[in-house]
Amino acid sequence: MLSILVVQGCAGTRTFHDVARAGDTVAVAAGWKQTFLRNNITVTITPSTGIPIVYPPNNPAIRAVANLYPDPVSSIIVSMETGQDLTTSAQVYGSYVMSNITGGDKEWWQTAVFIDLPSTLPVGTASINISNPYGESVNSTLQIVDGAGKPNTFKTTAGPLGINDLASLERVSHFTIDFAGGVIPYAIQIDLSHNPDVDHGGTGRTYVINPRGDIKNVTWSDNGSSLRVVITPAKTQALSSMLDYKFYVAGGIANLNVLSIKAVDSNGNSVSGVTASVD
Repeated sequence: MLSILVVQGCAGTRTFHDVARAGDTVAVAAGWKQTFLRNNITVTITPSTGIPIVYPPNNPAIRAVANLYPDPVSSIIVSMETGQDLTTSAQVYGSYVMSNITGGDKEWWQTAVFIDLPSTLPVGTASINISNPYGESVNSTLQIVDGAGKPNTFKTTAGPLGINDLASLERVSHFTIDFAGGVIPYAIQIDLSHNPDVDHGGTGRTYVINPRGDIKNVTWSDNGSSLRVVITPAKTQALSSMLDYKFYVAGGIANLNVLSIKAVDSNGNSVSGVTASVD
């Protein structure tokens, strides 16, 4: 039985909690978490009676930490981008996400943590706290009822998902490139350097990810130690925020650093003051 304890969603509101048996697999919707990973979260389960049970990072009972994204054709996305309510109050919901959860970032997701409950939990209310060293945390409660539960197999048409299958759905190590500036440009070209990749005597292989392909185009090339990324809007008008230019670099390369930035307006004139950070 897979029980959803909390659905915070992008809006960060608790819509319902559920019940489970001791030993069941449960899912905690943790909200818009930036640094939740199986190798850094600690899960503390406090039963109604008795001592808390602590799962340290990478405990097998922490089955997966995966980010769930809204459908790009969902009403909340399309309504926000077209300025119309295609379903009732869709723009209200989207505006709440932007202003109260993501601070204007248009990349929305829900971090879900899948946990096997201890088989020794007594009947009654239990609380779950999940936290990591980076200051992110989430708390939830559920009702433990009679019966012997069992871990979920995550059954698919190809069979159950094993530990490696679930791990393949999780985020890998990556760099986040954010931009800042007083004037929003039309296009940005950024050149970066990194240690040689696996094809040139080093490790990793560059892979650039555009988190919102519906609002911007990201074109890139890499020669094994130098990366060039060109960002242009999907529509023939400047993006609405510097946050929209964000992209990721993954693939296991090391020591990524900014070399230069060129930003221009829609007429090709240089836009000064644009900077980038690599995190």
